Amino acid sequence: MRRIYAVAYGKLSKTIVGTKLELFSEIVLLLASGYLLLKKAFGLSISGWLSNHALQPGAIKVYYAVTGMTLAGAMIVTILSVVFKKFPAVKHALIEPEHIAECLVVMNHEIAQHIRRCDSDELPSLKKLKDQHAFDRNITLVVDALTEHVHQSSNRIKIRKRDLFVSLYTFDQESNVLLYELHYHPNRDLVNSRVIPLSDPRFEGYECVKCMKSADGTAYVLNRNDYVCGSAKRYKTMQQYMGCKLEHLGTVFGFLNIELHNQQIFDAEDEMQEFMEEKVFPFKLLLEYQYLKRAFFGRFEDLDEYWEVG
Repeated sequence: MRRIYAVAYGKLSKTIVGTKLELFSEIVLLLASGYLLLKKAFGLSISGWLSNHALQPGAIKVYYAVTGMTLAGAMIVTILSVVFKKFPAVKHALIEPEHIAECLVVMNHEIAQHIRRCDSDELPSLKKLKDQHAFDRNITLVVDALTEHVHQSSNRIKIRKRDLFVSLYTFDQESNVLLYELHYHPNRDLVNSRVIPLSDPRFEGYECVKCMKSADGTAYVLNRNDYVCGSAKRYKTMQQYMGCKLEHLGTVFGFLNIELHNQQIFDAEDEMQEFMEEKVFPFKLLLEYQYLKRAFFGRFEDLDEYWEVG
């Protein structure tokens, strides 16, 4: 029932806020207010003039009915508009993508350094290219930026930084396991499962494992009762969960987990999906770029070894 109310609230909000209907209602009430002031100041009466010069008694009744319904509708729409703006259906706000820009600046600097090395008189070593890619530093930068962006995107309910737990795992295809990379906040030692074998029955209920084994790219848990909790102490406060594969053209690089603690932020799963697509996916792409770049430089290392053997 709560989900039905949330969906209806969201649809009604989209129908009114920022639409021509809201504009029309505001204009109607503005004209009505101006008319009342003129009527009080100068005795102006549109209905009296119409009754005496233009309309028959029956038509006047229609005029009163249409005018009354229009004013009542405008008042209802305006009141709903105020309510929806004060208590928005979507609990996240539009935030400028400055954190994404910061990540891109760092990555562009790194590419520029590679170019300068190639343009120098010193013959570049293909083996060293992989070492020159600061993979660990870059994924930490992206996860930190993601967490800050999600924190600032909260609107109706404040998402505190301590209420966010973000973890990143790399997928080892040969071993069929997820390997822990990092989590936010790094000063909080809240990770017990640093190696998650996808074939191990102990982990089959984990959302990341279920998603990895399926064709789905994302996973959502709206109610904590549907979430399989591990042994870490953080699960006592976990309320909602979102996760997504890190992949490109069918190749899966890893998995990103986002846990929301202490309070329920979302009323419906489609709201979680919208939040994921708008707020998380840009950072997901940045993480996938780092994995692609590492794989690309790794190919150069193999090529260099092949040349030496030849």
